[in-house]
Amino acid sequence: MVSNKNLDRYALISVYDKTNLSFICKTLYKNNIGIISTGSTHKRISELGFKSYEISKLTNFKEILGGRVKTLHPKIYTSILHDRNKENHYQTFKKIKFPKIDYIIVNLYPFEKFSSNNKNELTSIEMIDIGGVSLLRAGSKNFHSITSISSPKDYFKFNKNLEKNKGYTDYNFRKKMALKTFTLTAEYDTKIADWLSKKDNTKIPLRYGENPDQKAIFIKKNKNSIIDYQIQGKKISYNNILDINCGLDFLSEFSEPTAVIIKHNNACGVASSSKIKTALIRSINADKKSAFGGVVLVNKKINYEISKIFINKFFEVIVAPGFDKKSLTYLKNKKNLILIDSRNIIGKEKFTSRSVRNGYLVQKLDIDKVSKKNFKIVSKNNKISKQEYDDILFSYKIVKHLKSNAIVLVKNKQTVGIGVGQMNRFDATKIAIMKYKDNFSSKNYICASDAFFPFTDSLKILFKNHCSCIVQPSGSINDEKVIKYVNINKKKLLFANKRVFKH
Repeated sequence: MVSNKNLDRYALISVYDKTNLSFICKTLYKNNIGIISTGSTHKRISELGFKSYEISKLTNFKEILGGRVKTLHPKIYTSILHDRNKENHYQTFKKIKFPKIDYIIVNLYPFEKFSSNNKNELTSIEMIDIGGVSLLRAGSKNFHSITSISSPKDYFKFNKNLEKNKGYTDYNFRKKMALKTFTLTAEYDTKIADWLSKKDNTKIPLRYGENPDQKAIFIKKNKNSIIDYQIQGKKISYNNILDINCGLDFLSEFSEPTAVIIKHNNACGVASSSKIKTALIRSINADKKSAFGGVVLVNKKINYEISKIFINKFFEVIVAPGFDKKSLTYLKNKKNLILIDSRNIIGKEKFTSRSVRNGYLVQKLDIDKVSKKNFKIVSKNNKISKQEYDDILFSYKIVKHLKSNAIVLVKNKQTVGIGVGQMNRFDATKIAIMKYKDNFSSKNYICASDAFFPFTDSLKILFKNHCSCIVQPSGSINDEKVIKYVNINKKKLLFANKRVFKH
């Protein structure tokens, strides 16, 4: 049996994967590093012809609980974790009369591989490594002195570093191995968490993601989420939830009966009225072509009379704070139509986040209510009627939830043209006017912009197409030119006190 005598440093080996175990033992032997090992590892090292001290004999503590507890012992961790540069640490270490462990060679139970092929939960749990993770983390924390090797793939690098440094490892190598270890243990914990989440009803598979070939899940924060209140219809999709959430943001601005049609996470029609049926019809008529296949949201209960509006039209989802029995019976004829009861959907966030490469962007949501005090008349034509003010407020409530660059045209609390998501404001304006001309002939509408008009080109085509009043944030170096152009054309201009850009 190959062994060294009078050794002052040791490697603790505990490996599930015994690939190249002979090589690592030879490496340790030629560098006068003793071996301490556990259970099956000790047995295999002995079979290979190398001297190894079994950990349980050194600690005088036998493995218990079927191997769940074997290396979780104060003597082991004192040996690993004591700071070699602190005298009080060294004196504590001397008292335990235990070998000095300078090397941790450990690999973990292959939990992910095992659990993915095993349906037995209890069996999978036994493959969650505790001792191995603890040893690697302890060694890596003390990387100023300890070398942690977490994969057989690193045995050859370890050997070369020992050769380079006359039987010792250098600081950079130890730090590199520590980084690899902590990355490994983090990923290992994540895989366990993912496995547990599959058994947790907080993660719900969706019909698909943005496209049919993309898998998607919904992660619930509480029991009052969108997905909890589906009454009927096909399995909800990733896009459905995005559109519903978007529509709920629009409706949060209104107390009067209001309907909104969402398409691709933007509104294509919004209307308010004294009656929800009227508001719904007007929101659909705002852009009939775009409304096809959209998500419909209203802020009042749906009755039988209202439900008849949907029977000959194609919509993906209808969201309302309740449906009466007769309407539900009627809408059951459209089996795939998703119905959502919004009465108990809670959890309006104060902050929003989105993932980006290697991080998250977090910002405070714009939840301020739009009111008359938000606007200042800056044009010479300053006579604003009550109806115009109503439309100004309505238009700005809408434009703050549209994707920029955004332009919305409004007449009598109904959107008559919407242009969104363009790289420049002029194109957004042209699209809004195109929508207006396709569906309406009414004049003297309100135009709301989510940011300032930097030039007068957009104003020119708006005034040519019967716009009478513009509301926009200020802040452009050309604000005075814009005001001057509005005055020349005898139109009305209001500056909003805040930008409502939505990237």
